[in-house]
Amino acid sequence: MKRTPLIVLSLVLASVTVEARAQAPAAPAPAASAAVPKPPAVPGNKLAIIDFLRALTESDPGKAAQTTFDKQIAPEQAKMEKLSKEITDLQTKLQNAKTEAEKSSLTRDLEAKGREGQRIQEDAGRMGDELKDKLLPPIAKMVNTAVDEYAKANGLALVMDPTTDPTNIVYANTSMDITSEIMRSVNAAYAKNPKLADPVAAPAAPAAPPKD
Repeated sequence: MKRTPLIVLSLVLASVTVEARAQAPAAPAPAASAAVPKPPAVPGNKLAIIDFLRALTESDPGKAAQTTFDKQIAPEQAKMEKLSKEITDLQTKLQNAKTEAEKSSLTRDLEAKGREGQRIQEDAGRMGDELKDKLLPPIAKMVNTAVDEYAKANGLALVMDPTTDPTNIVYANTSMDITSEIMRSVNAAYAKNPKLADPVAAPAAPAAPPKD
């Protein structure tokens, strides 16, 4: 084992120190404040898997972010629902139209509503992307921190996310899945300090799975 040479060396140094002290006058004791160097950290040798997206969106801060997202995107959805009803009404009128002039007018109205709907969809899409870019990075940082702490505490050498590219993983034992443990850690951190998930108070972090 790797520790054996270090133990042998320590014993040799100890015996040499005892002989030197027997042959030399006593030296003053070292200062009490002298720092004792810590042994190097033992590297992990175990593997684990995580569903990062689930930890990101189904944890307590993720659910809170979803609520905020739904609330802010609701006006755009209301516009689309209203417009959809107007288009349906115009289509019904067009089917029942008697004259060509009436049909032509209704057709123009439908085309205008279609263009309006496309603009609303594009605006809603941009708004949704901006909200996700704003709300998710602080939570991703919380998940990454929880994974890092869990890996160090449990001797993990590698944490993989088989959901990101399943074609690269032929088999993953569900007993290795630490998603629930990570979510519990994230929930506890969020309960203690909700500002960790606040996009204004928390520094930005990329919403990406943790690196090896």
